[in-house]
Amino acid sequence: PTKIFEALVGEMRTGTVWINIAVSLQRVLIGFAMAAVVGIVLGVLLGWFNVISDYLSPIIHSIRPIPPIAWTPLAILWFGIGNGPGYFLVFMGAVFPIFINTYVAVRNVDKSHINAALSLGASNRMVTMEVLVPSAIPIIFTGLRIGLGMGWTCVVAAELIAADSGLGYSIQLNRVLLRTENVIVGMVVIGVLGLLFDALMARIERQVAPWRTA
Repeated sequence: PTKIFEALVGEMRTGTVWINIAVSLQRVLIGFAMAAVVGIVLGVLLGWFNVISDYLSPIIHSIRPIPPIAWTPLAILWFGIGNGPGYFLVFMGAVFPIFINTYVAVRNVDKSHINAALSLGASNRMVTMEVLVPSAIPIIFTGLRIGLGMGWTCVVAAELIAADSGLGYSIQLNRVLLRTENVIVGMVVIGVLGLLFDALMARIERQVAPWRTA
């Protein structure tokens, strides 16, 4: 532990750890943002419109079981070495938990709420924005929190193979150099960042859905 602490202090003094944190954060946040938009939109569309679900569900569920790390060779081929593969792999890791939770949430919205809105003259847009989405928010946030955790897993996998910077790259470099304490520093930093971002998501959820007590 003392060596790990000394290694952490050394990386903080040189600024290495801050640079790697910034690079990894950028990759996670951009990839996660894209996954959140695509996952929520697809989840709402497929959960509300059966026709769209009938056509797209088989495609989505055939892609979903593929591990994100299996996309690494194609990510490198398409985007080269750097940020591109990181964005893509984070997206692939985060989008499906978000989609599944949104889809299930929309499907399980109390039909009496929808019927009440329709009987009061609500349009499809109003039903979607005022009934479906608010009712589904708690489960959607569960998907977002799972997706964000998957995003950190995937960005490390991407940086181990297809990057020249970031926390994953630092772990791989220090492994090659046999600096075990620095490897553990990278792991600890990732764990702390993951904990902080999960707490942030929980706080945002309490602000957006104050009726959710759990």
